[in-house]
Amino acid sequence: MKDSLKKLRIGVLMGGRSAEREISLKTGNAVLNAFIGMGYDAFGFDTDENFTENLKKIDICFIALHGTFGEDGRVQGVLDLFGIPYTGSGVEASAIAMDKIRSKVIFSYYGLKTPPFFLVVKDEDREGEVFKSKFGQFNPPYFVKPNSSGSSVGCSIVNSTGEELEQALNNAFKYDDEILVEKYIKGREIQFAVVSGKPLGCVEVKPKDVFYSYAAKYTKGQTEYLLDPILSKEEYDACESAAVNAHKLIGCKGVSRTDMILGGEGNAYVLEINTLPGLTEFSLVPMIAGNKGISFNELIENITIDAITKK
Repeated sequence: MKDSLKKLRIGVLMGGRSAEREISLKTGNAVLNAFIGMGYDAFGFDTDENFTENLKKIDICFIALHGTFGEDGRVQGVLDLFGIPYTGSGVEASAIAMDKIRSKVIFSYYGLKTPPFFLVVKDEDREGEVFKSKFGQFNPPYFVKPNSSGSSVGCSIVNSTGEELEQALNNAFKYDDEILVEKYIKGREIQFAVVSGKPLGCVEVKPKDVFYSYAAKYTKGQTEYLLDPILSKEEYDACESAAVNAHKLIGCKGVSRTDMILGGEGNAYVLEINTLPGLTEFSLVPMIAGNKGISFNELIENITIDAITKK
């Protein structure tokens, strides 16, 4: 299959228009350099005015976009129209996974544990009884985050209502008109990777910040990563089962990474699933793969071969 891949021209789509553009460029350049280093015919391109012209030049697309207009199914739809195979999940799974609230509804319906949550919309009357009743469903601390954004952009932990909550909502509304308010569950932060429906492994993240924030994710030394974290068999099985089931329920292809909290009682609470996890030097999937003896180059090749065989 690698010989067949060598005959194709690979386009690495990076950048995009989301708040995660900077991270996308890091992911894309890391992937592009890997392809070039392995002797593949590859080039990078963006979702700019030359986008459709560049699509005509490629045989397969490695999607290295993150966030809106890249991870939410829209680019995948364009590639489908052009008949170009691409890495990662398809239109439907990408759209559902990007929508944190709707994906949590699916998780809950099918019995996966996820923290209690509700939706707040931008034009909602914050003095109204409906708005107040939502926050009466469970007590703080709350985890406030934009519904369709990644990399923890716009996220806050809120310990009380009033001004602190107001600031957190206003910050999140900079990135989305829909906000997910979730009960904050204290526990161990486990990130579990799944490849083609099969578990790859996990890492425990221990940020110096109060949560795994944007700075904690992309600033060297701000987070401790524990590969092969100390987990009982029951705890590991709970995390693995949650990640594999989340991948299947959403209909993911290729690689996914499920973020979860392992509570003190041993329950794995799914927070969200990422259909285009980062591939930067600080990213978790390459760390997990490396811990399993899979080099970054092998990981990139495997993801691309999966796109050829599954699309």
